Amino acid sequence: MRLKSYYHGETGFQYNGAAVVNSALEKRDPALKNITEELHNLGLVFDIDGCSLFWFQIDDDQTCDFYHRFNEVEVVFESEWFEAQKARIRGMAGTMYYDACAEIARSVVLKDQSRPISYSLPTKVA
Repeated sequence: MRLKSYYHGETGFQYNGAAVVNSALEKRDPALKNITEELHNLGLVFDIDGCSLFWFQIDDDQTCDFYHRFNEVEVVFESEWFEAQKARIRGMAGTMYYDACAEIARSVVLKDQSRPISYSLPTKVA
């Protein structure tokens, strides 16, 4: 998500009935760290409208499409999909591992990186 602060994400998710399971995963998960690095190589900018990129793993009943429509959401995927991708490349090392992560990143369609975020707290969706 694109946010001015991590805390805005947690508040927004809670407001819409989602529980934050993990955050800042790119700091602890080597695959996500490499995928994020490759997304930056592919054009993902570090900052838009003063909003940085924050990774969250959440638990709720919404679909990826529900979240993808929000301007603040940069990338969204199911945890199960991500775990399957990691299982597929588990055991690889070095360049082979990084290349596999880069391949995963290339499957992600980036949003327009010149869009304004027009940051505001999300409204509750019924």
